Amino acid sequence: MYLVDYHIHSSCSFDCEFTMLEMAKAAYKRDIKELCFTDHLEVTGELGMLIGPEEFELPEKQAKQYAACLESAPIDMKIGLGLELEHIGDDPARAKRIYGMPEYDFVLGAVHRLRGYEDFYFINYLNREQCFDLLDKYLDELIEMVEIGAFDSVAHIGYCARYMYRDKINVTLEYHDFPEKIDALLGLMIEKGKGIELNCSNLFEREGQTLKTSFPSAEILARYKELGGDIVTIGSDSHSIDTAGLGIKEGMRLLYELGFNYFTVFKKHKPEFIRIEGVF
Repeated sequence: MYLVDYHIHSSCSFDCEFTMLEMAKAAYKRDIKELCFTDHLEVTGELGMLIGPEEFELPEKQAKQYAACLESAPIDMKIGLGLELEHIGDDPARAKRIYGMPEYDFVLGAVHRLRGYEDFYFINYLNREQCFDLLDKYLDELIEMVEIGAFDSVAHIGYCARYMYRDKINVTLEYHDFPEKIDALLGLMIEKGKGIELNCSNLFEREGQTLKTSFPSAEILARYKELGGDIVTIGSDSHSIDTAGLGIKEGMRLLYELGFNYFTVFKKHKPEFIRIEGVF
């Protein structure tokens, strides 16, 4: 069984306190043989690391940690360098320059807040109507992001539902609720050769978790496959050594049950397909 984690953070992210080396060693203990660090980067530099607007070089902290990780991580572990690039639509030109930097293997495209709103984490969710309105706007911004490009795989589609559940609102992003917009999104992703991330952050048990699902949901993943999509990356979205690599086996099993035969890794933005084997 070959397990990979293509969404994992380190202390280069504002919300993680563990180094790349610490995270890699923790993931290796959970049988992860390949990972790609995807630390947060808001395209405008408002939160976390900053690249640009003039110099487009690796942030010093990221460069040092990656070099140390390559030197001391388990010898049979493959380690790539990437980003979770957020709010690409706020500065498309800068996003494209960041994407073109030669040091990165893989970039997740993410929407964590809507224009004119706080981050999804901080919103006070009151009712289903409000949640569905926000999800509708969220799909619009994802479509805009895919139109722009500057990423390889769309991160955690529908993840904001975890915060809606936190506030006791029973809402998830499902295909049957937004079929036209989700088809538009998935179709555009396939047309432009962009992948979809299977985010496993809610597939394993952890304190305070109220919602157990993948992001996107199995229904949306199935529709992606039905439309001809075949680029699927998989990640734990871990920010701690306690969770590094968790959920990946469950995610692989879900892909297999949905009829996917391969998952995807990236080297310098080029997809490589690996057969799903030995999951059960």
